[in-house]
Amino acid sequence: MYEVPAEFVQRISEAAFLVDDPKLQLNTLTSIPGIGPATATVVLAFHDPMNYAVGDRYMIAALFDDDRALRLSDYPQLLTELRKRNPGGLDLRTVEKAYYQQYRERHDIGRW
Repeated sequence: MYEVPAEFVQRISEAAFLVDDPKLQLNTLTSIPGIGPATATVVLAFHDPMNYAVGDRYMIAALFDDDRALRLSDYPQLLTELRKRNPGGLDLRTVEKAYYQQYRERHDIGRW
């Protein structure tokens, strides 16, 4: 099994955090082998939960009523939509978690 050197991952991640463009950040992070768009959003959300959120098929369904995987081009729109729906002062990660929970309840998804 191929192992990605830790220094490579660190440098790519640092490069992604230097820019303020979610689409470019996702493009940068997904250049790391094994990192897809949804996982890249997790990295951003845990790096800066005030300004980023996890983006995946559940958030696409919850916010845009579309049953499909997250595309790189979706993420800026997803963040904009979460900012619009933010009742004020909350970090985007918290807003995203609330919409995810609402999605789970609406679709009767239990705990894993």
